[in-house]
Amino acid sequence: MSSSPYGFLYNPSLPSEEEIVAHCLNLGFVRGTTIVDSSTTSVIAWIKYGPYVTIDEARTQDWTAKALRDAGALDIQAPRVFHAFTADYRGYSIGYIAMEYIEGVDCSSKDGELVAKAVQALISLQIPPNATLGHIGGGTRSIVHSFFPEWLPNADYKSDQDFYAHINKIFKLLRIDFRGDISSHSRFLCPSDFNSGNFRKRTMEDGRLVIVVLDFRATCIMPLPFIEVALKKPRDSFSQSIIEKIKYPPSNDAKFLLSASGPLVQYGPKPVALPAGVSPRINGR
Repeated sequence: MSSSPYGFLYNPSLPSEEEIVAHCLNLGFVRGTTIVDSSTTSVIAWIKYGPYVTIDEARTQDWTAKALRDAGALDIQAPRVFHAFTADYRGYSIGYIAMEYIEGVDCSSKDGELVAKAVQALISLQIPPNATLGHIGGGTRSIVHSFFPEWLPNADYKSDQDFYAHINKIFKLLRIDFRGDISSHSRFLCPSDFNSGNFRKRTMEDGRLVIVVLDFRATCIMPLPFIEVALKKPRDSFSQSIIEKIKYPPSNDAKFLLSASGPLVQYGPKPVALPAGVSPRINGR
């Protein structure tokens, strides 16, 4: 397979897109699978696939893998991406991400401290200058965050300003007296999904324990207050156990976002409070 136009890690052993699709569809929708070299039985790649898997997610994952390396994070990793693409399946777009396969054991409910350490590393990364909100390279149309019902804003933002205008309209709809300015906050890489299965632990030959971050669908560049929203929204015991272990700059605006996020559920997945010029997201994607 030829090298990727997105600067992903080149893997000459990776099968063609058609072969990857055929292999995955033969297994059914099980979220992920290995691709194995039949002559050596060694693993070529791990394939993540599904209707909500996107190239934007892949670009965010690969950027994070390189940023962690450049930051000298020896005990936090993310798999490099080899290739990402979409293919049609019965009229639906299915995304595929081919990435490094990193052996290890998925974290469990007992690994809150390890997961908190990984999340801390993610929100501490230097984001690209002038980066827009959303996934790396995906822009505001690719925002995925737990603030919104079903994690999607259901709005087709064309700019960061559209996103900020939408948040302000949501405050007005819910009669929340917000007098701050979300757009004034610095931007951070913001993970939103703290499921323990999204993190893996592996022991290196020198005895070091390394945590591997596996899922980037709900990891986007967001304004500072959304970090606190992502941390405080979950009510499961595992997510709650890691909140107190993570340090981030406090923001008074987060409490307004949290007070708006809950009431949004009553509107379900339909778009609400859209600013002028902002259209609903098509097919929820």
